This record gives sequence, C-alpha cells and structure tokens, in this order.
Amino acid sequence: MSFYLLLTALVIAHLLADFYWQPMSWVNDRNTRHFRASKLYLHILMHGIVNAFVIAIWEYQYGWGDTLNIIVATLAIVISHYFIDIAKSYSNKGVIPFLLDQCAHFIVIVIVAVWLADNLDFYSQLLHQLIALNSLIVLTGYLLVLNPSSVFIRMALEHITNGFATSGSIPAAGHSIGLLERVLMLTFILLGEYAGVGFLLAAKSIFRFGDLRASEEKQLTEYVMLGTLLSVTVTLFIGLTINFLTAQ
Repeated sequence: MSFYLLLTALVIAHLLADFYWQPMSWVNDRNTRHFRASKLYLHILMHGIVNAFVIAIWEYQYGWGDTLNIIVATLAIVISHYFIDIAKSYSNKGVIPFLLDQCAHFIVIVIVAVWLADNLDFYSQLLHQLIALNSLIVLTGYLLVLNPSSVFIRMALEHITNGFATSGSIPAAGHSIGLLERVLMLTFILLGEYAGVGFLLAAKSIFRFGDLRASEEKQLTEYVMLGTLLSVTVTLFIGLTINFLTAQ
C-alpha cells in the first residue's frame, strides 16, 4: 500500500509541476533556447522542490527515514527530467514526442518509487500482467478495431457504394473519427457499459443530423449510416468475442 501511495503522490507532483505550475511562456522559452533557457531551470527547480517534499514525507512516514535516499531520489527525478525536456525541445512538438516525453518521465517515477519502497516484486507482477493471456487478448482486440477495421470498412463501403466519396471534409478526419469511435465503443463493451455505446451513437447522430438534413444528396446519408453501422457491428463482434474468451 505504501508503494502505491508514494507512486501516486509522485505522479500528482509531476502533473502539478508539468501542467499546472509551468506557464506556456516557460515552455516556449525552452523550445526556443533549449538548454540556454532560464525558465527551464526554474521549471526543474520547481520539480526538485515538490518531489523532495513528497519523498521526504513518505520517507519519514513509511521508509527508513534516510536523508540520503531523499537526496538521491530527488536528484534522479530532477536530472532525468532536465535531459528528457532538453531532448523534447529539439523535437517537432507533435503528439508522439509529447507522449514519449511523458512516458519517459513516468518510467523514471516508477523506478524511483520501486527503489524507495524496495518493492522489486512490482516488476515481476507488471511483467506477469503484460504477458497474461487475457491482457494479450484485449490488446489484440484494440489492435483489430484500429487499422484492420478501417481497411475492412473502407473496402466494404467501396464495394457497396461503388466508390462514392464525400467532399468538403477535412482530409483523414473520417478515419480519425472512426478510430476514436471504435476505441471508445470497445472500451464500453469490455466494461459492460453498453449504455455508453448507445450514448456515443446518439451523440454522433445529433452532431451529424444538421449536415445530413442540409445535404441534398441521399447518397451522403446512406454512406454515413453504412459506415457507422459497419463500425458498430465490427466493434461489437470483436468486443463480445473478447468478453467470451476472457471469461473462460
């Protein structure tokens, strides 16, 4: 319990220092001046203070009360944060660099929490969960509802509609909407929240109703309905199959 308490506290400290106590001007300064940015060092100092505070409280409440551990753990987080942020400042500032940046920070936090709490069993438990059959089945399901389902739906629609294509849309917007739609639906199905699937479909219908009503092309309405129903059918099939396999 103390390990997860420490891990949660460190994650909260990271989120506060990275997203709530770091003005956008600091981020822009870092992205422009990189390691010469003075605001970067203020940001790192803030991380150091808040993490040292969290680690000190935990160490004297649940740990061995070793001051050296507090110093080493804080330095590990601060120094790694500095180099990770420097690396990110040279990236293209897209979604992928952002996710890699945050994953790197969280990995360091987990390592520090495991070391302080002397909870080496966490690694074996995590590995066991990652390679467990049910986890692999769920992972397979999410992989299936992404690009493979998109390819199947596109091929099915091309066959049914004879290559009809919408116009005036943002390029790849329909593909992205479909991916998010299926991921959300699969999540609701795996959680047994089938009402969530209905809510998602109702929300999408409300947003698309105005466009379809204003359109003079009956083909567009049929195209959207076919795409949505195919997406729902594929996701329901995959989700119900996963539920059946993981219940065995």
